Amino acid sequence: MRLEEESEIVRDAISAEYADIVVAVTELGSPATLMVLLAVLFWCGGRRRSALVISYAVAGLGFILALETLLGLPRPPEAVYLTSIDVEGYGFPSGHAFASAVVYGGLVSVYDRLRDPVALLGAGTLVVAVSLSRVVLGVHYLGDVIVGAILGVAFVAAMNRLSRGMPTVGFAVAVALAIPAVYVTGAAVYAVLSLGGAIGGLLTAGWIDRLPPLRSRLEGAVLVVVGSGVLVALQLAEAVVDLTPLLAALYAALVAWIVFAPAVVGWFRTGILEVARTES
Repeated sequence: MRLEEESEIVRDAISAEYADIVVAVTELGSPATLMVLLAVLFWCGGRRRSALVISYAVAGLGFILALETLLGLPRPPEAVYLTSIDVEGYGFPSGHAFASAVVYGGLVSVYDRLRDPVALLGAGTLVVAVSLSRVVLGVHYLGDVIVGAILGVAFVAAMNRLSRGMPTVGFAVAVALAIPAVYVTGAAVYAVLSLGGAIGGLLTAGWIDRLPPLRSRLEGAVLVVVGSGVLVALQLAEAVVDLTPLLAALYAALVAWIVFAPAVVGWFRTGILEVARTES
């Protein structure tokens, strides 16, 4: 079922000298990279749709962690790893393949690009690249990533029906999935982060339509730079926070920051303009 022999063929196709490239590709499906990508899309426009995909990503994180833990299937042995890499959790299905399908596939679906061959090809290429990178690295079998990607597509379809285009509903579903994930995984870090992100999104989603629009490309650039800097700082803080409630609060703050960053940057811009007018 996990296609061990076929996985060996994929692994043998790439030599260790390309390990850095493979690691870079696999990062395109990591939670941190995907969250920054969704945040930038949210800040630059289409906020309601981007927020909807953020809710899909947070909900999917809780779902896949609980499923992996319940199935309890191990990863391939470390002897086949392409390079030294720290991995946690179980091997089936692949979380990276699932997450990339949920986010990239979710963007295509939510932005109504399902009939656009370029969008479909781009999203499909990213999902396949991330999935194969996990097999090449040796941390998953081929069957793990195939099932993960298929589950990701099915999850997007299910969330489309459940959320009905409303981010608040999407985050409510995320809370409902994250709570059992925390229990099943024994409060694993990513499960706690999923719960925190779901709560943060649920509490702030109602403000999305009230956010000020971007007034210039410069303001958009400032928003992306400042917003991304705060996101990276919050994600780095995960490494030094040990208490479960603080981890949940940290990720709640991260999602809340994504939502409120446009208002904060807009407020500073207005304040600077007021000062400039006063001085002139």
